[in-house]
Amino acid sequence: MFEKLIPIIEKANKIAIFTHTHPDGDAMGSSYALKLALTSIGKCCKVFLLDDPDASAFGLIIKGDDIELSLEDCDLAIALDCADSKRLGMYEEPFMSHPNSIAIDHHVTHVEFAKSGTVYSDISSTCELMFNLFKEMDISINKEIGNNIYVGLATDTGNFKYSCISGDTLRAAGELIDLGVDFASISKAAFDTKPKAYYDLMGIAIGKLRMVCDGKAAALYLESEDFKKAGIKESEANGIVNIPNSIEGVEVGAFIRKRDDDEYKVSLRSNKYIDVSEIAAERGGGGHVRASGYSVTGKTVDEIIQDLAEGLDKRWQD
Repeated sequence: MFEKLIPIIEKANKIAIFTHTHPDGDAMGSSYALKLALTSIGKCCKVFLLDDPDASAFGLIIKGDDIELSLEDCDLAIALDCADSKRLGMYEEPFMSHPNSIAIDHHVTHVEFAKSGTVYSDISSTCELMFNLFKEMDISINKEIGNNIYVGLATDTGNFKYSCISGDTLRAAGELIDLGVDFASISKAAFDTKPKAYYDLMGIAIGKLRMVCDGKAAALYLESEDFKKAGIKESEANGIVNIPNSIEGVEVGAFIRKRDDDEYKVSLRSNKYIDVSEIAAERGGGGHVRASGYSVTGKTVDEIIQDLAEGLDKRWQD
């Protein structure tokens, strides 16, 4: 699986690790698992983490000691869980200009941007790819590395309920549990523990719920003022995105957030048969078959919902 990348990694001594903007559990889990794993075999590694990480996952990650290491000093740059270079945010330009770069990803809409790369869109998560990479490199997976991998496995599969999982995913999780990873605490913290402000925001969101496509799709809309009113950061409210899909009869759910700069971020989820990665890609975004997203500027929320409904209607007619 990684036969072309392993020699590149083994040759490097100082390694910079990057992931996407607004990093989630898989992004952070894979990044810090890789850092700990490569550090254990004598590499100097630093994770260049972008701001506003998913709050519920960030506290679960074991990060290890931080070291002073500049990108200019690194002889290898690795991007994890990034479907395209734009997802690197402020680190896009320095990563793209680095002479030795690798991308490891599992998004079906991945656009090649690194000098070398491995993409397996049929794998549940980038953390599952890390598990496989460490096995191929004969790196011992200890409890700390296993913890980070498990966080990504759990959060990117909805606690092992999404269709992206395979028997290999569950076998990897089982091996990590056998190592002593506290799976129960991870699941409780990531999925079943929310601040009261989260439910205040949920009430606001449900009040803005819109049903479209004869009840086969639903959309929620929130803006910055709603988060301020509820007293919660967007990074602490990641579960809101799943509300539309929990409604009986809904196949596709959309969560639309208006940012302060008049940009709208649209997150899509599907339950069974609509490939939302195609819808997102048509609008300049990407992601997975069941979970994707894109950004919009220059339109109102009504226009965004109408455009989405029209795109879905075409698919149902087909």
